[in-house]
Amino acid sequence: MLLAVALATGAPSPAMFSAMVEDKRNLKERLGVIMSSKKQTKCTTVVSVMSIALIAAIGILAGCTPKAVPIEGPDISALMLTNVTVSAYDAVPLTWNVGQNTLQSTGTVVLHANNTDGEAKLCWLAPTPATTIDVVQQWGIKDKLPLMTTKSQNGLDIYTPPVGMQYQPGMGVLGTQPFVRWYVVDAVEGESFLTTQGSIVMSSSQKTLDGTILTVTEKSVWQTAVPAPKTLTLRATVPSSLAQMEILYGSGSTRKGFVFVEASPANAPINTPDSIWLLRMNSGVGSWVNCGDLSAFGGNIFSDQTSSFAHVGSLLYFTHGHSGIGCIDTAAASPSITSPKEISALLNKLYSGTPSNAEFPVQPQLASDGGALIIEYPDVNWNGIYYAVDASGTVLGSLRTDKTSVTSFDANGKQGSILPLKDAANNVRLPSIDLFQAVIF
Repeated sequence: MLLAVALATGAPSPAMFSAMVEDKRNLKERLGVIMSSKKQTKCTTVVSVMSIALIAAIGILAGCTPKAVPIEGPDISALMLTNVTVSAYDAVPLTWNVGQNTLQSTGTVVLHANNTDGEAKLCWLAPTPATTIDVVQQWGIKDKLPLMTTKSQNGLDIYTPPVGMQYQPGMGVLGTQPFVRWYVVDAVEGESFLTTQGSIVMSSSQKTLDGTILTVTEKSVWQTAVPAPKTLTLRATVPSSLAQMEILYGSGSTRKGFVFVEASPANAPINTPDSIWLLRMNSGVGSWVNCGDLSAFGGNIFSDQTSSFAHVGSLLYFTHGHSGIGCIDTAAASPSITSPKEISALLNKLYSGTPSNAEFPVQPQLASDGGALIIEYPDVNWNGIYYAVDASGTVLGSLRTDKTSVTSFDANGKQGSILPLKDAANNVRLPSIDLFQAVIF
């Protein structure tokens, strides 16, 4: 029948039908080859099936294997202070793309701040402030009041703690005590400031802190009248058998957050290591978790400088001295203090390049943005170097600030972008995670 069809076709066949209606001679030869071929053996059939299956499997695996995507980040935000005088300065945004080894800045002033006492501390919250800054605060050291008095033309939101939260006498057991304060953006509760005592110590009539209450006050901040601002208070009885507590860090709200506390045991021998506790806050209820002692950090966090903190995801990093760094996973069921070996090794390496005229060992300062841990440490000439580090301790890149400019470098030390900035070593500000600020007197 096939031959008859081919015979009846007088013209070259269309391409899509060529297998059926090619000329009679060619088709006859092909049919002869097919009919004269030996039948496949059972072994051949099995091999063929297996080969087809193997090829199909390779194709599937190749399709599921993720393709390598170049790392474009992280992007780290900063503010450059310009037009600095004794009483004021402007802030210009800076974005450091670590993966691309580039610096970018619009050059536009996004904030003007009065600095009447010359000793104010600027705190601000990411994201990148190219168009907006969620929160900016500036605290004076001398008068202990917020100094931010002006907004830029971009209409930045500038928040300061509500009245009554700047200075609260009587919060501590001994009367007027320092306190700590932080800011939180909560999808449910909105924006709030939280404060608590800076420390709790025994009175002369106490042998331990048993029965003493730690109070955390949260006051919401709303830009509209509805819902109205509200105040929440969490009270938690401190753990037993302790003589003193220092509140060093706080994050989150009374609905979901924590307070980081260093505690000294009562009636303990001299040089007994302090312990670290987390007060976990959950829907207004507080529960204490013991994270272990500080024997690996000389017995306490405090050294010649105040400890620095950085929050990366659920990990809370803190420094101790020139070469010690600790880490706690605040989300773990039973958190414990660890000392990341790779990061500590980096700190030891940086310490070897400490300026020769340093009066005391230089302690690194920590920050975080874009999911990276940032370690600030000076070089031998007191130029500020910012190292962006991942969780494994690998340096992703660095930022160098000196008397005239800001320069980026990749992980191998290759120079990237350069931006001019007068006295850059003192005029670059990284975001303050949670806008946390400790020991506000």
